[in-house]
Amino acid sequence: MTMNQKFEDMCARGEVFGSIPEDVIIAAETELKVSFPQQYRDFLRRFGSGLIGGLEIYGLPDPKKNNPPLWQDVVKVTKQLREWAQSGSENPAYVPITEDGTGVFFFLDTAVSPNTKIIAIGPGVNRMVSSDFFAFCVDLSEGRLQL
Repeated sequence: MTMNQKFEDMCARGEVFGSIPEDVIIAAETELKVSFPQQYRDFLRRFGSGLIGGLEIYGLPDPKKNNPPLWQDVVKVTKQLREWAQSGSENPAYVPITEDGTGVFFFLDTAVSPNTKIIAIGPGVNRMVSSDFFAFCVDLSEGRLQL
């Protein structure tokens, strides 16, 4: 089974918000002044946001359909972390997509878009961890991602 198939299986077994229209994705990119990597755009387009494989992947849930909130909005989380001066958020190209519960956030480096580059930043950690969004999600959920 390929990583993409494993990711699809994780999404099928998890909770996902649902597809997001292209204009909503473009509006989020415009608001954050970034271009999302193609793999993340594909995730947003198909799944919107997700609680999959024990991970929360931030996305673009419609606030009218996310009440009470189940999914985190990537725009709101990004702005909040920037406001709080969270490590990693000082780089305007970095967009957080999840965190591990120990203070390590995982950021998309949108400067390399449409390619994917995921950076882990937190206590004692600041390094690239993946160049594949789908493999990153599978590896993190299965405990194979080494920080």
